[in-house]
Amino acid sequence: GASPGEGTGATMSDDEDNQVDSETNMFDGSDGSDGMGFGPLILTEGERSLIERVRHELKSELKQGYKEKLVDIREEIMRKRRAGKLPGDTAATLKAWWQAHSKWPYPTEDDKARLVQETGLQLKQINNWFINQRKRNWHSSNTASSSEKTKKKR
Repeated sequence: GASPGEGTGATMSDDEDNQVDSETNMFDGSDGSDGMGFGPLILTEGERSLIERVRHELKSELKQGYKEKLVDIREEIMRKRRAGKLPGDTAATLKAWWQAHSKWPYPTEDDKARLVQETGLQLKQINNWFINQRKRNWHSSNTASSSEKTKKKR
């Protein structure tokens, strides 16, 4: 049983809060009594102010709690989501470096720092890209050429 608006991100405005408070005031009975036959309960200005402060603090705490939960959930989703391909210009920058250094595609720390600046990627992403690129391309082309060399020797 979800109430209307629950889970939709909808929030109550202060005006709606005041309307709900006035419609369902727990201090007023339907006949003007306090519900126990003692007549209407009249709050002092200090009591009203205290109730309003408590209501406002509770509302703030609830909002903050939900905000933190939403941030946690969003971070978890981002961790679990697979990023996919790199943007074209980023991949082109990395591939250009790769082609220029195809004989020994191991960037120095300075090269990596420059690539981080140029691409906007994190160092870990740069490292992983080169690891994967070497696995995909470099070793296969080197093993193919080395097997040709062994055939020629025979």
